[in-house]
Amino acid sequence: METKLERILLNLVRDANRRWDMFSPGETLIVGVSGGKDSLSCLRLLSLLGLKLIAVHIGFSAESRPEIEKYCSYYADYKYIRAPQINGHKKAGNPCYACSRQRKRLLLEQAEACNCRRIVMAHHKDDAVETLLLNMIYSREISTMTPVQALFSGDYHIIRPMYLIPEPMIVTYAREQRLPVTPRSCEFEDQTKRIFIKNLLKEIGNGSPGIDVVDNIFSSILNIKGDFLPS
Repeated sequence: METKLERILLNLVRDANRRWDMFSPGETLIVGVSGGKDSLSCLRLLSLLGLKLIAVHIGFSAESRPEIEKYCSYYADYKYIRAPQINGHKKAGNPCYACSRQRKRLLLEQAEACNCRRIVMAHHKDDAVETLLLNMIYSREISTMTPVQALFSGDYHIIRPMYLIPEPMIVTYAREQRLPVTPRSCEFEDQTKRIFIKNLLKEIGNGSPGIDVVDNIFSSILNIKGDFLPS
């Protein structure tokens, strides 16, 4: 049964699709599934919009988790891909980048095998804001995740249907729907710069009552005043 929160989230996904033309009714999409709250929520929401979905779960174990396979198979065709361990990942300067790059490559290979041109990533509004600050502080550039990202001259596209959804809503939705969220297993997850930025935003929000810090920064991404930036 559709809940009030689910209606709100579906409307935000539809709004994102209207703005950025992510998918069409009946289209087949590859959905990257990590087993976390974001990807499991995204899969369920998209399943309610008349799309054919192929859920691709990439992991380092020999077999997928039964609860994830059962959940994904209810909403989509399910495929598990075992990823090879990243050589020297513990010594790498940016293991998260290496892991992310490998996962995208495997998703692209699966998309090609399925003759599917659009790959869904479950990034949300908070992810876009955190990436903006990460790139400004550590990469000396103003850039972030885009709602639609062309790859290989537009042969493939990464789409982010939850781009307008704030993370706290997804946390509540995952709890409401009792999603089989997989416990975090990455040894680097609590040591990343992204966690630092996430905590920094939380601290700024706690010191700024009445202000939605994440929403304000996100809105600034869509409201760039070029005349007040150096050329």
